[in-house]
Amino acid sequence: METQELESALTLIDWSLIAVYFVFVIWLGTHFGKKQTSSDHYFLGGKNLPGWAVGISIFATLISSWAFLGLPGKSFKDDIQMLMTIVPIPFTMWFCAKYFIPLFRDKVKLSAYEYLERRFGLIARLYGNVAFISGHIFKMGVVLMLMCKALSAMTGWNVDALIVLIGLATITYTFFGGIEGVIWTDVTQGILLLGGGVVSVLFLLFAGDSSPGLVLSTAYDAGKFKLADFSFDWNGISVYILLVFGLNLYLAKYSTDQTVVQRYLLSSSRKQAATALWVSFGFLAAVWVIFINIGSLLWAFYDLHPELLPAEIRAEPDAVFAYFIGHQLPTGLTGLILAGLFAASMSTLSSDLNSLSSVVIDDFYNKLKKTANDVQRLRFSRGSVLAAGIVAIVLAIALTRVKSIVDAAFWFASIMAGGMMGMFFVGLFTKRTSKQGLYCGLALGVLVIAWASSTNSIDPTLDTWYPKFSIHMYWLGPIGNIVVFVAAYLFSLVLSPGYRAPEGLTIYGEPRRGEPIKGIKRAETEEKMEGE
Repeated sequence: METQELESALTLIDWSLIAVYFVFVIWLGTHFGKKQTSSDHYFLGGKNLPGWAVGISIFATLISSWAFLGLPGKSFKDDIQMLMTIVPIPFTMWFCAKYFIPLFRDKVKLSAYEYLERRFGLIARLYGNVAFISGHIFKMGVVLMLMCKALSAMTGWNVDALIVLIGLATITYTFFGGIEGVIWTDVTQGILLLGGGVVSVLFLLFAGDSSPGLVLSTAYDAGKFKLADFSFDWNGISVYILLVFGLNLYLAKYSTDQTVVQRYLLSSSRKQAATALWVSFGFLAAVWVIFINIGSLLWAFYDLHPELLPAEIRAEPDAVFAYFIGHQLPTGLTGLILAGLFAASMSTLSSDLNSLSSVVIDDFYNKLKKTANDVQRLRFSRGSVLAAGIVAIVLAIALTRVKSIVDAAFWFASIMAGGMMGMFFVGLFTKRTSKQGLYCGLALGVLVIAWASSTNSIDPTLDTWYPKFSIHMYWLGPIGNIVVFVAAYLFSLVLSPGYRAPEGLTIYGEPRRGEPIKGIKRAETEEKMEGE
């Protein structure tokens, strides 16, 4: 498409709506700046935020522009089978509410990786720190880059200018507002994202000269509503691999990711924290169902109106929804849904910035500068938000020029984060696993993941002197976590016979109400526990 065509896709009304969105979220985020008088409040918001708001924030944190553009692209190209990955989420919610919310609320002050140090020593905590920081820095760069490339295709704006604009806007309200600013802007952005999806579905069903029944039957006859394939194949996409992949993905997110764990600490009680989990599930399920079905409806819409979709756009499924927003929606709706696209990415970026800063301050700064006062800690916290945001902007600009960095970034992050859930699980659910056993098990897990990642792309028909990981990469996450869990436990039995974890660091032998946990300062008061 020509640049002039792209520029004419948006009207003054659309730009005005987008401008109002930017002004509002920046004002809303910075509105909470005056409350940020300590680093604890900057990251924990006084621990009195309502569970429903925290839940929407969890949802907005986990959903980014990949859901807004990637899910419709996937179903436009194939079908809606990826929807099966969210089926295990209710079990994940129950499991984390039972085991991980009590763990983090009772045993850590701020950083999820504090538990790893208390259970397995400093090296385990540092591994968790490096995995989280490296993975989320890359994630921010990729999310920012992908969104701005899509926006550039719709608006004709320079990609670098969009990256800087959106990056600076997100840094601004995160820098001033702390976690409170992030939570309440997430609420706004999450609702806007969901609303944009609903409007898109309604337009696809009722706009034009085609009836909703014709649109639905066209998509159905083309197989675009296929939900599950029950034939088993280690290399194919079936219901079994999607269920296992989804279970591993969301268990890892809700049990080991600082952006989620930090939100367990924001409410006044465990009950409110559990409420946040279930609210996040409701919004996640709604967005998955809406946006993956948008792709199927888009296929039917353009099949009924083939003259509206250029061949070059049809060849790039991830670009179809963006093209639809910019060229088929009426004035006003285009601006509204584009604001939803901004919201999808900015909510993820702001959460990552605040959580990265919380890890840096709690896991590094407080250890290295124990004499710092709270003014210094707050100043450093804001400085780390600024620094992380600038790094994300620079990385996003670099990623637009060197595509191989994206693959290298995800490869590196997958290796570093490999077995993270296995670490937490073997620590919490076994008493016999020692730090020596964990370190050996973790080393083996990283080697397995590195081997699998580097050999999976090799031609399976090619003979090599070494074995290859020849099954679908969706299996790698669960396998990596299982290897770490089993190997760490077995190594511990050999290297540390007779070892038992300190009381209060596993699910076994928890002290009765009123008894102190040895060596651990409880994060909640007895009054709050009675209130539950």
